[in-house]
Amino acid sequence: MSVDSYPETLESQPSGSEQRSHREKFSMGWPQLVTCLWFALLFFYFGNVHIFYSDIWGHVSYGEWIVAHQSLPDYDPFLSLAEGVKSIDAAWLSQVFFAKVYESFGVRGLSHIFALTVFTTHVLFWLAFYLKSGRVGISTLASFLLVLISSSRIAIIRPEIFGTLCVALTLVIMAWSEKYDIWDRRARTDESSQNSVKKAPLALLLSLYLGIPLIFLAWANLHGSFVVGLAILGLQFLGRVLEVGWRTRSLVQVCSDPWVRRWLVVTELSVCGALLNPYHIDLFLNSLTFPRNPNLKDVLEWEPLEFRDAEGIWFCGSWVLMLGLYRHSRATIRTADVLRVGLLSLAVIVGVRMIGWFSVVFVYAMVPHLANVIPRRELLVPDPSEDSKEPLPFWSRKTPVITAVCVLIIWFGFAFSNIATPLFGGKLRPLDKVYSQGTPRKLTEFLKEHPPQGQVWNPQWWGDWLVWDGPVGMNVFMTTNAVHLTPPRVWKDYLGIARANRGWQTVAEKYAVTTFIVHKEKQVQLDKQVRRLEGFKVVYEDDLSLVVSREPQLIAAASQSEIEDSEQPVNENQEVQP
Repeated sequence: MSVDSYPETLESQPSGSEQRSHREKFSMGWPQLVTCLWFALLFFYFGNVHIFYSDIWGHVSYGEWIVAHQSLPDYDPFLSLAEGVKSIDAAWLSQVFFAKVYESFGVRGLSHIFALTVFTTHVLFWLAFYLKSGRVGISTLASFLLVLISSSRIAIIRPEIFGTLCVALTLVIMAWSEKYDIWDRRARTDESSQNSVKKAPLALLLSLYLGIPLIFLAWANLHGSFVVGLAILGLQFLGRVLEVGWRTRSLVQVCSDPWVRRWLVVTELSVCGALLNPYHIDLFLNSLTFPRNPNLKDVLEWEPLEFRDAEGIWFCGSWVLMLGLYRHSRATIRTADVLRVGLLSLAVIVGVRMIGWFSVVFVYAMVPHLANVIPRRELLVPDPSEDSKEPLPFWSRKTPVITAVCVLIIWFGFAFSNIATPLFGGKLRPLDKVYSQGTPRKLTEFLKEHPPQGQVWNPQWWGDWLVWDGPVGMNVFMTTNAVHLTPPRVWKDYLGIARANRGWQTVAEKYAVTTFIVHKEKQVQLDKQVRRLEGFKVVYEDDLSLVVSREPQLIAAASQSEIEDSEQPVNENQEVQP
């Protein structure tokens, strides 16, 4: 059977009689079953994601600083080597929120907020896909593709999760509007300026003119990715302009098209909403120029796309899928979708970090074509009063039994999650399961007992954790949150020490480094060389980290610990043979 671009759901179509039976009203089919199972698995997975030891702790530290000082920092408050470099805190509202959550609920609260935020985001994405396709199964398939393509980005707890929540809200409204912002090919050319199949309802207009600008008002204060959202919105306007202009060849009709005017006004209002931030236009400029920071070229997630990596494979696979769908689909190819996919593809090639944003616009653009290419199977409710020699196959039936299974899946997905377990009297999630495996918790316990007084050299990825959980006022060398604020010369010197390049000892002397903290697994060469430094002594070591220092108090503490270990009495409770 033929499928149009915006079909109604067959699952909800009425039967021959005007009053459907209760059995049919409460019946579901396999698409709903798969969808419930998919979201139950997502909720369970997000609830078990570990908190990574990198920049999340820098954001919590920033949030506590902002709350304590009741102002935004002009300079990085935790990195003395970045002193004098002006700071624009693009995620200040997220940081305050993280700090308040930690203050009220501890580290488990951060884990729960991540799970709830990301899960809600993917539910909203699914809703946007459903509004575009009208099919439950296709929407769930699209949700799976989204998770697959962005798999390297979805398990990281940082302010970016609020940016993806905002773009999900925006896409829901945009998908809703596209049911009215569509081109009627049967209309005459001279009528195309008023080309509209349906009149937009008041609720949609309020969502466009009020809802989207409010989203960008919050987004601009939550995370710097709001510029990506403005690009998505602006290309929706540009796409409509090109569609009308191509078909009418008239600038007058382009300017008089109602949806051209609507998207222009919505974009303008969204820009005005985003300007309501503490930095005003400077935040726009900072967000646009941020990827050009020279220090980011050495950060893994800001490197260009490597087609042999997982992100490169998924990216290439996405383009192959897109070309195949465009070849076989009869659904309309929207100009705005092509523009968005093209722009974000270029962004991914330049910096692999953008793969998450590419996956959003890519799947959003492909949903109508998936619905057009994949045939629809009509779902029927078996009539127990009719004796049929050929029972309906599972893939063609919907029954109350499947509905009951769906409810059970949803319940189990919630009941066995780490969020719900304490509500039912279960044990709290152990902290070892909350923190990621590479978090140097034992290291910071030692440092709090014996705080270094001089300049400490540390791995950049541990810097935020050391600031957060280490001794107050410890002079760390580098943090993930301050890479872009660090002077390029300091950043190059940091890399020279981290890679144990020739002359690294001289560079360390230039900064008067008195203590080295080394990640033994990731910095094998540096680990070997710091052990041979003259005047330095190993003062702490575990399976994960190594600390060498020339500070007398740290050396004395290490010597005292060695003496105590050597003087420990032999266990006298050993079993004695008669």
